[in-house]
Amino acid sequence: MTITEKIMAFNSGRSSVVPGQLVWANVHTVMTMDYLGKQCFSAFESLSPEKKLFDKDRVICVSDHLIPPPSEQFATMLNEWRETVRKYDIPYFYDLGRQGIAHQLMVEQGHVLPGKVSIGTDSHANTYGAVGAIGNAIGVTDAAIAMATGKCWFRVPESVKFIVTGEWQPWVMAKDLSLHIMGMMHWNGHLIYKALEFAGPAIESLGIAGRMTLCNMTVDLGAKNGIIAPDDTTIEFLRPVQKGEWAMLKSDADANYDAIYEVDVTNLGPTISLPDKLDDVVPVEKVIGTKFNKAFVGTCTNGRTEDFAIMASILRDKQIHRNVNMVCIPASQSVYLECIQKGYFEILIKAGAAIETPSCGPCAGIHTGVAGDGDIILSAGNRNMKGRMGSKNAKIYLTSPAVVAASAIRGEITDPRFEN
Repeated sequence: MTITEKIMAFNSGRSSVVPGQLVWANVHTVMTMDYLGKQCFSAFESLSPEKKLFDKDRVICVSDHLIPPPSEQFATMLNEWRETVRKYDIPYFYDLGRQGIAHQLMVEQGHVLPGKVSIGTDSHANTYGAVGAIGNAIGVTDAAIAMATGKCWFRVPESVKFIVTGEWQPWVMAKDLSLHIMGMMHWNGHLIYKALEFAGPAIESLGIAGRMTLCNMTVDLGAKNGIIAPDDTTIEFLRPVQKGEWAMLKSDADANYDAIYEVDVTNLGPTISLPDKLDDVVPVEKVIGTKFNKAFVGTCTNGRTEDFAIMASILRDKQIHRNVNMVCIPASQSVYLECIQKGYFEILIKAGAAIETPSCGPCAGIHTGVAGDGDIILSAGNRNMKGRMGSKNAKIYLTSPAVVAASAIRGEITDPRFEN
């Protein structure tokens, strides 16, 4: 079996499973957040007359999309959300002051573990595969059932494997590989509801931050989940934060895959997704000189310490172009604090960047730097369809934090390899 099949089997009490099979599986954690959370609890109450959670330590509640509230309406929603969470005495409630983006917190705080299934009411739950877990996005009803029973149903997905080899080149990041695969595979239906497994020496050399980026973006290829088998890097990351025991799992040598692809990162350079279409991907050389007026780095895709570290190395003693407004949003309070302690945010602030409090921010087009008509944005986020960050009359180029930082100096898309 593949690692995804093993996790599905072990958590549904079976010795084996095959793609297409329906299973009723145990879930390790259920996550919901501010904009859907109250609906989840209302549905839970309608399904569970006793109103008893399967395990309140494993129902994780987060305020991230609406925080800090940008309007009276959202402030009221947050107050109602807080009242609901307090009613159930949820111990792991990440609210203003200890907030962050849900998927960052789920991994960072040890709420997802290798060999287990964790679900969340947001599409980027695929991120949890970075530590060898199955992360699945679910709707309100499935979340409510899982909150009551600790279980959820799944159709076992077929697996597609990407074997990634070669040596990472300077200023090339996991985001570039993710966009490269996006352009290589396109939105052609082939990967819909598949488990995308990443393996190979170039993956093993990535830290957890890069692995999170890769797994995070699999949802936009239509995948059911993205996953990387746990290794020593995983063990070291989880040791101080893990909440529960877990076992090492990996795919069998003779596991069956729907397809296997090989990618050599040695020749991979900085990569750009052109406006409106995530799989319209080109090397940075194709768009050098393209002017933009807004820059954004953050989200559950690229708002981690490693992302701001590489930006700081580029922007040290430099100035962001006067025609560019840059917004940087750390993915959690822990990231925020670490970037302050290591001096990364001091460098970015001196360069002219605005550092905002952890949240989803403009990624969802809600607040903290949304796009207006005519804006051209260079973003290290995860999506660039029309209206994603606000106005439908804005254009979003998607890329890595390294490209955003190097380009911000000139006010036009720039190759970081030639600026450093």
